[in-house]
Amino acid sequence: MRALVTNGSGTIWEENRDRPEPEPGEALVRVRAVGICGSDVGLIHGEGPPWTEYPLVPGHEVCAEVVELGDDVTSLSVGDRVSLHGFVYCGTCTHCRDGRYYQCRDLQEIGFTIDGGYREFAAFPEETLRPLPDDISDVAATQIDSAGCTQHALRRVETSVTDTAVVLGPGSLGLFGVQLLRARGVRDIVLTGTRDERLSVGADYGAVRTVNVREEDPVEAIRNHTDGDGADICVEAAGAGDVVNTCLQAAGKRGTVVLTGVFDGLREVDPNDIVAKELEVVGGVTAAHAVDECAELFRRGDLSVDGIVTHEFPLAAYEEAFETVTERRDGVIKAVLRP
Repeated sequence: MRALVTNGSGTIWEENRDRPEPEPGEALVRVRAVGICGSDVGLIHGEGPPWTEYPLVPGHEVCAEVVELGDDVTSLSVGDRVSLHGFVYCGTCTHCRDGRYYQCRDLQEIGFTIDGGYREFAAFPEETLRPLPDDISDVAATQIDSAGCTQHALRRVETSVTDTAVVLGPGSLGLFGVQLLRARGVRDIVLTGTRDERLSVGADYGAVRTVNVREEDPVEAIRNHTDGDGADICVEAAGAGDVVNTCLQAAGKRGTVVLTGVFDGLREVDPNDIVAKELEVVGGVTAAHAVDECAELFRRGDLSVDGIVTHEFPLAAYEEAFETVTERRDGVIKAVLRP
């Protein structure tokens, strides 16, 4: 089978590998589609999380079909379409017993410490695979994890239908954020970013005001939009630039700031904004506890990938795919590989 491999030196290449055999408790799947996540691009350039293990087959945004079952697998059947929720954890440490398995002391993560989905076949543990209903497409299934990252963070905070919410960053996390806020009943949503075509997608999904930060000061625009009060909730989904300070400055008194982006280094912030306005600041970096909910939101039509997944490539065209994503060609927001 074909597999794409990186060692974190800035390159990714194709290898021919033997098709894996499922061990007890595993299912062999044929990968139908796999999303190219920004974290995958970071992995290729050696900028993955500290627990990354090289060499590695990246890919955690997976839709697949079960083709063979290992011994003792009871929740899956051959022919099932499945999505991937790639955490492998001990279940006995303090964090796991507290329900925070994504912070397990012995955490393994598919696509980061275990070979992921940039290949034709994979053997994954049964518990990482979720059967899919027929009315969730392969492409939508690849984005359950992406939407789940934003939803996991939003589950840590309360929102009201009367809130003014700001989403900072119109990539996939931010565009799903607009949809997730709408699903919660929030209607007054502002979306900020640097690319008009992405902001336009956010407007299609319900953002009532968009702000191109290259043309307008986002803090001033948000204050004007809220008659000087500031936003009730700011959802940071950019992981770049000075966006954290923008959130702290744009939030109103007793407002909430939700950080979901993964930054490439340290940032300097002014804590006085947090203290003086008594802000609540929370972080979220995983889709844990949110994937089943997001799958249902996709099934109901409250979440969509229209305008978000903009490109599809066969696995053999991976070089073109990664160049398109890293150079942001042709209006790409999210790209998917089809092994």
